[in-house]
Amino acid sequence: MRLNFFFFFLLVFNVGFAQKHRTTEIKVPHWVHSKPVGESSTKYIGIGVADKNKNSDYQLEAKKNALYDLASEIKVDISTNSILYTVQNNNQFSQTFNSLIQLNNTDNIEGYNLVDVYENDKQYWVYYELDKADYQNRKAQKKQFIISKASNLISLSFDDEQNKNVSASLRKRIQAFSVLNPYLNEEIIFDPEQTKNIKSVSDLTNLIQLQLQSITIVPVQNPFVIKPYQPIYAPINIAITYKNSALTDFPFQLLSDTDNIVLEESAVTNSSGNLPIKINYVESVFQTNYIAVIPDIKKLMENDSSTYRSIALLKQFIQTPTLTTEIKTDPINIFISSTELNFDKPVLQKVIVNIVQQKFASKEFNTVGDPQSADYSINISSNTAADSGSDILKQNYNLNLAALTINLVLKNTANETLYSNQLSDIYGYANSSEAAGVNAYANPKLTSKLNEGLFFLKRKMVHY
Repeated sequence: MRLNFFFFFLLVFNVGFAQKHRTTEIKVPHWVHSKPVGESSTKYIGIGVADKNKNSDYQLEAKKNALYDLASEIKVDISTNSILYTVQNNNQFSQTFNSLIQLNNTDNIEGYNLVDVYENDKQYWVYYELDKADYQNRKAQKKQFIISKASNLISLSFDDEQNKNVSASLRKRIQAFSVLNPYLNEEIIFDPEQTKNIKSVSDLTNLIQLQLQSITIVPVQNPFVIKPYQPIYAPINIAITYKNSALTDFPFQLLSDTDNIVLEESAVTNSSGNLPIKINYVESVFQTNYIAVIPDIKKLMENDSSTYRSIALLKQFIQTPTLTTEIKTDPINIFISSTELNFDKPVLQKVIVNIVQQKFASKEFNTVGDPQSADYSINISSNTAADSGSDILKQNYNLNLAALTINLVLKNTANETLYSNQLSDIYGYANSSEAAGVNAYANPKLTSKLNEGLFFLKRKMVHY
């Protein structure tokens, strides 16, 4: 009897537990299937979902998606008094800007509230809402704060310009444009007394444009001349000015109009306003070329990550000027001097200088007769003398043995010796010393020895 009562109790308990469990089962909220309609008149609504299996941080992912959804409800209108009004017909730009505005809205949304959360085995859902009136009030306050911040930057930029710190001045003006990005679709009015008569964003972009256009290259009488295949190139310095004053610490992008000239892609003006253009490689194409010198506002703002992202947007409203400098490629001028002796007497027909001239008979070299107009000077001296074995040869065969020695020296315009070598082990023999010396100059070994020495000498002048 007691056993039957115990089983009856277990049956009643299990039925009750099952009924209670069914009544407390979580139901899927209606907002998971469709956005609420009634609240949308006064609230912005954002609903986000994330898959639990695809993202370990699914709660944060769902929140991010919900805020994106909420931001997409905030309509971006372009005011006829805004800077964007003149470019709103550019569909591609409008899409880019709207994406930027939406991203900024997502980053800066405040005052939203979590309404509900739902999750099952596979998904996690969140529901946020934002009061429309509260959002507009917060936005108006923040907009005024941003305008004040931009106005202060503009005011300080004029102080920098007055102190001839053009780089700092331009940075502040670009920063002012950057902080105003979320409101470029709206009318923005500055206090002209604070901003020195800059009344709108259009005035600000025009000021940036004017500042860039005031950068100039100091003209030179003759184009810069460079030589092909040089091992090292000294930088070409061009003077950059801003309103007739040296422009210091300002970055530029450098572009060559030909693939025959390879140069560093960027440079910064020094304390004297000189821009050093570093050339890495030049081929032997002899013509006048141009190097484009472009103010690099991206480089100028590279340490300001928040402003750096706004450069592409700013370039929709300004044109970065391109300055040019002329550059000319000329052959390498060489001066060749040769003293060829046979037992201390000048030879009648110079052999060595002819070989040297043939070695440098290429389009990248030009032989000149004046050492003052040469880029390099090649000095050759040669002489014959009796060899130490000449006495034995004379006794046994009545022959004279002559040894030829050749000295090669290469110098630059500063009279610095870049290469020096002595060539020997070249012989000639005959019945007389003079004839033996002549035969030494005719020895085929002279050509091979000389070509070997000239190879290393030439490497000091050109680097292919």
